[in-house]
Amino acid sequence: MNGHNNTEQAILEAAESLFFEKGYKLATTTAIAARAGVTHAMLHYYFRTKEQIFLKVLDKNMNELFDMMHTVMSPELTFSEILVEVVNLNYTFLAGHSQLPGLLFEIAGTCPEMLTRYKERFREMLDVELRRHRDRFEREVKAGTISPIDPFQLVFMIVSMNLSTYLALPVMRNVFGMDEDRITAFIEERRGEIMRTLSARLFGNDFSERQTEKK
Repeated sequence: MNGHNNTEQAILEAAESLFFEKGYKLATTTAIAARAGVTHAMLHYYFRTKEQIFLKVLDKNMNELFDMMHTVMSPELTFSEILVEVVNLNYTFLAGHSQLPGLLFEIAGTCPEMLTRYKERFREMLDVELRRHRDRFEREVKAGTISPIDPFQLVFMIVSMNLSTYLALPVMRNVFGMDEDRITAFIEERRGEIMRTLSARLFGNDFSERQTEKK
């Protein structure tokens, strides 16, 4: 049984690395089998199709994404602390899954049916989290501590700005010739710019200045 599990895990790890490197379309089962150190026949013994392997890999990464999202927006934090936590946790997740955004964009454009399994889960989680914090959000808007903004728009702003950073990495490497040290510095610079953009939209300059003073 242990050998069975080890072989299956080796195939999944090889598949994950190839899907991230080449994308879903160009990662072949022959290449996955070779990287996993198994025969093509052995791979098909464990997984009948490339799609079946991919969905297993995608489930693993999406479950990690959902786990990350459940840890944010603690009701014990102030709204400004929540903002910092959401951006930092999202960035931390993407740092460990830097090639996932590009893969998801490929799938969304070419095989969107593969993502339908997550739609309801995304909707439910966003609805629960936004409803849980909507009253406090509206109170802070009425009190004048934050500027008015639709909560969904705020979530979209955070996610889209973070995602765009990682989607741009191939351009940074292959067009601008950045090495990994410069890429790391670029990512950190973007984190700061994202925080300043969001804080200016929500709190004005005061919040940005408070965050700078803490460093």
